[in-house]
Amino acid sequence: MQTIQINNPEIENFISSQYGNNTQDLLSDFVKFVKLSLDDGYPTISKDEARKRVTQAVEEVRNGEAVLLTQEEYDKEMNEFMKSL
Repeated sequence: MQTIQINNPEIENFISSQYGNNTQDLLSDFVKFVKLSLDDGYPTISKDEARKRVTQAVEEVRNGEAVLLTQEEYDKEMNEFMKSL
């Protein structure tokens, strides 16, 4: 067994207020958090597939075929995404 030392009073207070001495629930929630953090929900692709997609996207921009967002649209979508985290 290993011990994780947290040197952040805000996090320590949060854990203490949420879990107290309930280490089982704390461990369970921590394991869920780690599993979710490691998997973004998207399927893994190869480096070759990634290169192919980037090349295609660059070509679409160069050829004027890409649909680009305005700065306002981008800001709105990014703000909504950040709120969903």
